[in-house]
Amino acid sequence: MNKIEEAFRGLGRTEKAKFISQNIDYANADAVAKYISAYLFDVLEDVGNNEYVAMYLRGKGYEVTKQK
Repeated sequence: MNKIEEAFRGLGRTEKAKFISQNIDYANADAVAKYISAYLFDVLEDVGNNEYVAMYLRGKGYEVTKQK
């Protein structure tokens, strides 16, 4: 494990999600997938667009409706 990975592991959940959101453009899909599953919804919350989740689920065949 390199020093960057060690530093990342030392961050709290919120800090990890913010770091991922702010630096996502620098990562490849494999690197993101390795860490993202535990923080996916935190990252999406930071993005601030729930349509990403709805679009993904619709693409998987789910019916998604927004509650009033």
